[in-house]
Amino acid sequence: MKICIYGAGAIGGLIGGYLAREGQDVSLIARGPHLDAFKAGGLTVETPDGGRFTATCEASDDPGDLGTQDVVFVAVKNPALPSVAAGIAPLLGPGTVFVTAMNGLPWWFFNGFPSDGPMIDISALDPQGAISRAIPKERVVGCVIHMGAEVPAPGNARHIGGGLLIFGEATGEVSDRVRAIAGIFAPTPLETKTVDDLRLEIWLKLLGNFNFGPISALTGATNSAIGADPALRNLANNLFEEAAEAGRCVGLVPDMTADERTALGAQLGNFKTSMLQDFENGKTPEIDAIVAAPVALGHAVGVPMPVSEAVLALVRAKAAAIS
Repeated sequence: MKICIYGAGAIGGLIGGYLAREGQDVSLIARGPHLDAFKAGGLTVETPDGGRFTATCEASDDPGDLGTQDVVFVAVKNPALPSVAAGIAPLLGPGTVFVTAMNGLPWWFFNGFPSDGPMIDISALDPQGAISRAIPKERVVGCVIHMGAEVPAPGNARHIGGGLLIFGEATGEVSDRVRAIAGIFAPTPLETKTVDDLRLEIWLKLLGNFNFGPISALTGATNSAIGADPALRNLANNLFEEAAEAGRCVGLVPDMTADERTALGAQLGNFKTSMLQDFENGKTPEIDAIVAAPVALGHAVGVPMPVSEAVLALVRAKAAAIS
């Protein structure tokens, strides 16, 4: 199986590295120092037990160099998706499947959902519909990732903890292609699960990103620090409750309380959220997909979200100040 990792950073690097170690034909799309490192010395993966290995993969910043693929894992940050859509065509064969391995709500989340309304505006995630045209929903398999990872140096991906990948069709069923994609991970240390309610899994993951991400970005606190500080823990719980209530209005019902979800996030320990890492590294944070989208849902269903709106305003102001 030909597998391309579009965005070989922390998560993409781990997925690509583990699959390449097991003999899959893996190629990487990266740029800058990461691309230089991949070409010079391969992709190095640091495992949670302190081990490390290096995989040799073809790497380029031009999809045209890699040819058509069977599976493309899209593992970029949401703000980079428009540029991905503009250049992804050379990877596209008749049966190519795109696996969205990303944080936040994907651009297709409210496409046809909920079936009886209301209309929820997350058009900021797909300006002018360019992503939907380049990557049709029919080709998409969603992937929810429960795994801590970071990039300690160019060409390296560090696996901090966790390792669950949840796959499903955007349309809801568990298809043969979903089972096939999950199956390629069987020899790896990563655990997989296939589900027939992918949107709920995406929403449950988002509820944790929605509170921990902006709190960490605004305060610099790690996950464990947020869980240990009574005021920050209370803020996280309030954010969860507002978003969870909005989700319940469209049938997205979490299977845990706010405090249980906060405790789960705190268990990642001295881990910096992806949003905090983005701010520290001068990258564009995923505010629209992680924070603004749940607020848009709240507005559409008439659920008051005063705490969420305040946090969204603060994190947007911080992003604007450093852009």
